[in-house]
Amino acid sequence: MEEIVRKLIALLILVLAFACKNEQAPVAADTVMAQPKPAGEAAATRMIVRTANVKIIVADTAKTVDAVTQSIEAQGGYVAGSHIWRDGELLRATLTLRVPSDKLTSTLAAIRTFAKRVENETISSEDVSQEYVDLESQLRNLEATEAELRELMTDIRKNAKKAQEVLEIHQQITTIRAQIEQIKGRMRYLGQVTSMSSVSLEIAPDFIAQPVVEPGWQPVVIMKDASRALVHVLQSIATTAIWLLIYVAPILGMLSLAAALVWKIIRRQRMATSS
Repeated sequence: MEEIVRKLIALLILVLAFACKNEQAPVAADTVMAQPKPAGEAAATRMIVRTANVKIIVADTAKTVDAVTQSIEAQGGYVAGSHIWRDGELLRATLTLRVPSDKLTSTLAAIRTFAKRVENETISSEDVSQEYVDLESQLRNLEATEAELRELMTDIRKNAKKAQEVLEIHQQITTIRAQIEQIKGRMRYLGQVTSMSSVSLEIAPDFIAQPVVEPGWQPVVIMKDASRALVHVLQSIATTAIWLLIYVAPILGMLSLAAALVWKIIRRQRMATSS
């Protein structure tokens, strides 16, 4: 029993020490970053998040969108999002591209070939190598602590100890397992964003290159549409006239006849009264 209690106390101290280490992680990271690493080690663990923002002017927005999409897919990337809209008579587009990090330079070079001119191009990089190394260290410590707790829980069960002790250790294992999954999720995310670079591409048309007459303008079709509209209006007028003639005219005739009779009766009464 005393040996189990000692193990439990030692594990609790280890968990508390790990929690304190997490709180001091930013300071520790700064300290580690200040110490230079050997060139081989730094290159082996280097993880860079690279993003680019590009704006290009093109002669034809729709064709450029198709060309960029095909070029990106040929390099193992994909279009993560797109927005195409009309600004008056001009077609504009914004694309969010995801490309393998080692293909970012060639991707930007390909995009330039589709442009009449490049309005803006910026590339930013973020080194997350130290964060990844810290996460690996935390993961190893947590997994070691979890293994020891599981071993301790097995010993307690074998010795038929109180269920309360087993429950407390199980709760600690659950907490540590949640931390492990959180760290693994962050490591997976860093692996994804460092393996695939993001490119935000804005495509704008060259106003000078736009045709005087928009493609697809068909004056003959417009004349036919106008003729159909005129015929439709004339048909509506004729329909109204027919309704007035057949439906409204008889009713107005009967009302006029009744009014004439009433007026004649009133007139006779006035003449009789005056005589």
